[in-house]
Amino acid sequence: MERLHDACGIVGIFARVSGESIDVRRYLTLALTSLQHRGQESAGMAVYLSDGRIASRVGMGKVREVFPDTGTGLPDTHCGIGHVRYSTTGSSCVENAGPFVVGTDPNHYEAIAVAHNGNLVNGPALRAQLPQELLISTTDSEAIALLLLHAGGPSLRERMISIFPQLRGAYSLVILAEGKLFAMRDPWGMRPLCLGRIGENWIIASESCALDRLGASFVREVEPGELITIDEQGVHSEILIRMPRQALCVFEYIYFSDATSRLNDRYVYPVREALGRELAREHPIEADLVVPVPDSSIPAALGYAEASGITYGHAIIKNRYSDRTFIKPDQRLRQLEVDLKFNLVRPKIEGARLVIVDDSIVRGNTMKRLVAALRHYGAKEIHLRSSSPPLRHPCHFGIDIPQEVELVAAGRSVQEVADYIGVDSLGY
Repeated sequence: MERLHDACGIVGIFARVSGESIDVRRYLTLALTSLQHRGQESAGMAVYLSDGRIASRVGMGKVREVFPDTGTGLPDTHCGIGHVRYSTTGSSCVENAGPFVVGTDPNHYEAIAVAHNGNLVNGPALRAQLPQELLISTTDSEAIALLLLHAGGPSLRERMISIFPQLRGAYSLVILAEGKLFAMRDPWGMRPLCLGRIGENWIIASESCALDRLGASFVREVEPGELITIDEQGVHSEILIRMPRQALCVFEYIYFSDATSRLNDRYVYPVREALGRELAREHPIEADLVVPVPDSSIPAALGYAEASGITYGHAIIKNRYSDRTFIKPDQRLRQLEVDLKFNLVRPKIEGARLVIVDDSIVRGNTMKRLVAALRHYGAKEIHLRSSSPPLRHPCHFGIDIPQEVELVAAGRSVQEVADYIGVDSLGY
């Protein structure tokens, strides 16, 4: 309920001159819109020009706000990348919005644009090594772009290989340079990245839902430690390093990714249903109604209801207009209506024993207010079930998990968390 946030969603498109003609700018806009759940603070696109320059536009807000013209205000192109951002490093400002374009001064023949999903644990150290007068943002994404610009090697491919050992942490990258599209994923595969095809044209995206939106076919996932180069001749792949195991972030399955996406050859929606079924097996309870906290918890709640045999129903309705900033209720109304994020269905709640299913419990404050509101509406019992394990530690790989002191499960037993939130039982 108290939403965790992933760093970004990224996309790159290469349209072959000999292939079916597509408007790369419009396709980028559509793909970014389908990845909007991965970042809503800013959006941007960069397109390659025939003279080696790169044109870009970035802005604060959602994709449709930044690109009401669906990108057609940018020059037509055969190759471009896009980025939607939620800040996990650096503040929320236009200077930190991607993609980052470097090499636009007369001393560099070719410009480079970088879009990045993830977080480098050595980002500050890398930034400290760079000429400070070149830095305009506070992100490690810009550091990657500048490292590429100043690395040795006649081609971008060679420069990417040369900086690869310096990048420590989570990263999925799409890079625009030399009239080509490049993609690279960290050796552990912490953040998703996939390859798709639209006729003879190619797309790289954070999630397969972006491919579906464009009518593209899913080819495969970009492998951990893989470098991909896409040019007029097609897709060229090389594995820079293989690790003994993968470490895809489990929250991609639990919450971040779109329910229709596929990760590691498994679709997200049935995984979330399976988590709900496992919750029912591990934490059974007698109740009248299984209720999801909308929307990402719906598959898990359906799985819980299926495995437990308890009726499934919607007693908590998401308010479509909850983000309207002009609505400022008094404190009492704020607590009863849970910051106006949800509306409650009294006939479903009054006198009922409820199983509330949520994907995660972060600080616990919003859930505590929701539980108080459910009690106010006459719930007889409230049993909380979370489809993720207890969150007890921060993440440094591109998730906006608060400091440990803010996490409700840090330093508390399960019963202590249940007592704090005010539920009759709690199961992870």
